Amino acid sequence: MLRIYYADSTVFQEQFNLDKLLSFLPQSLHVRALRYRRPQDAFNFVLGKLMLKKGLEELGLDNNLEKILFNKNEKPYLENVFFNISHSGRYVVCAITQDGEVGIDIEILNEVLLKDFEMNFTKKEWSNITLHTFPLKKFYWYWVRKESIIKALGVNLSYLNQIELESGKDFFIDNGQRWFLKDLQFGHECFFAICSAVEFEKIEMVLFKI
Repeated sequence: MLRIYYADSTVFQEQFNLDKLLSFLPQSLHVRALRYRRPQDAFNFVLGKLMLKKGLEELGLDNNLEKILFNKNEKPYLENVFFNISHSGRYVVCAITQDGEVGIDIEILNEVLLKDFEMNFTKKEWSNITLHTFPLKKFYWYWVRKESIIKALGVNLSYLNQIELESGKDFFIDNGQRWFLKDLQFGHECFFAICSAVEFEKIEMVLFKI
C-alpha cells in the first residue's frame, strides 16, 4: 500500500508560527528550514518532514529523522522504508511505503515560457507538447511524470531528456526494469504524478493534521 499525506501550508501558517512547527523536528533540520527566504517555502519544507515523521510513526517504524541519509545525487532515503516529498505553491505531499521505491511530483499550473524547457524533452515529446491543443497542459503532464521518475530513480535533472514517455503507456523501462506511472487527481489547478517500482493496488490519501 502507498500512503500519501497532503496539506495546504497556508492553513498551517494561520494556526502555527514556524518556531512551533520546528519544535517537533530535530535540530539539524532547523538550519535547513531557515535557509529559505520565503516563509511559505520554509513551512513547506517543515510540513513535508512532519508528514514523513507521522508516516513512520503510523507504520510502527523508527521516526528519528536524524537517520535520513543521502545518495550521491542528494536523494534522501531511510533504511527499510521508501518515501518522497514534493511541494508546489501552497500544497505539500509526502508518499511513504514499505513495498518499493517511489517518486512523486506535484505542480500548480502556472504560465511558463515553454521554450526554456525544451532541452528537458526528447524531440518526439517536444513535438507532442507544441502540437497539442493545450501545449501548457501537455507540458505539465510530461513534467510531473518525468520529475517523479528521476526522484524514484534517485538521479538528477540532467537525466530528464534521457527518458522518453509515451502518452498511451503508464509505465516505462529503465535498464530492464519496469517502472509504473500514475496520475492523481488533486484539484483542477494541479498536476500530480507518481512513479513506483511496484504497481500499487491501493493508494490512501490522508489529510495531514498535527
